[in-house]
Amino acid sequence: MKFRELLKEIQPRTAALILLFSFVIPWAGIFGFSLMASGQAVADQRLAAAEAAPPEKPVGRSAAETASAPEEQTVPAAELPPEAATEVVPPVQPLTNDRQGRSTPATAPAAGRNNKVRNIDINLLARVIYAEARGEPFEGQVAVGAVLMNRVLSPKFPDDLWSIVFKRGEFCTVRDGQIWLEPDETAYRAAKLAKDGWDPTNGALYFYNPRKTTSKWIWSRPVTTQIGRHLFAR
Repeated sequence: MKFRELLKEIQPRTAALILLFSFVIPWAGIFGFSLMASGQAVADQRLAAAEAAPPEKPVGRSAAETASAPEEQTVPAAELPPEAATEVVPPVQPLTNDRQGRSTPATAPAAGRNNKVRNIDINLLARVIYAEARGEPFEGQVAVGAVLMNRVLSPKFPDDLWSIVFKRGEFCTVRDGQIWLEPDETAYRAAKLAKDGWDPTNGALYFYNPRKTTSKWIWSRPVTTQIGRHLFAR
């Protein structure tokens, strides 16, 4: 009787709070804890399954192909065929010191020679050959062109063909105008071979016809060879 009277005296709001703290909150806590525990268990199971699973197969190959594929090996460049060796390491050029103490490649003279040869006017060379040696054996025509090439490459003469040919008093065929005659095909062939390096004169810098020359100085030069009617000398 006293308990009922006590409940009547308690206000409804106060009764709701007592009910909340006595029953709802404890049960909510128990339910939330069980949900967390079950979620953690599921996560642990997934992690263990992922660690135990075999690695993924490579794309484009089966497991048998992967197991039987040989290991990649690097083939030395020296054993490759010429067309496969695409990377070539140039050799180190030795250096020489010039007069000012600067280091220059030892192949610089060869480079200068190539430039001089490349700049040769093949038409002018053929004109000199035709004017000076038409009617001579083909080797003799090449020899005249070789003398001109030797002069271009010699430090004793200018380094361009035009300066050598048109030096005053150097060639009689320039004085009498024969240099302007149109060369024939043989003269052009001889000029090309001389420019390409054929030298039947053994390094001669001069040539002359002993029956026609009037220069006493030319007779003092050492003769290297005779081809046709021309003597070739250094």
